[in-house]
Amino acid sequence: MQRFLLLLLGFAVLLVGFRFRYRFVNIILGNPFIRGLAVSSFFKLPFVREKLLNQVFRYS
Repeated sequence: MQRFLLLLLGFAVLLVGFRFRYRFVNIILGNPFIRGLAVSSFFKLPFVREKLLNQVFRYS
C-alpha cells in the first residue's frame, strides 16, 4: 500500500511539473546568472553554433 501511494505521489508530481513546465523554466531563467550560464553552455555545443552561424551569416 505504501509503495502504491509513493507511486501515485510521484505520478502527481510529474503531472504538475509537466503542466507548469514553462512557468518553471521562466522562473529559473529569470535569474541573470543562471540565464548567462545556460546560454554560454548552449553555445559551446558545436552543432548548435555551426547551425546558428550558418543561418545568421548566410551568403546568397
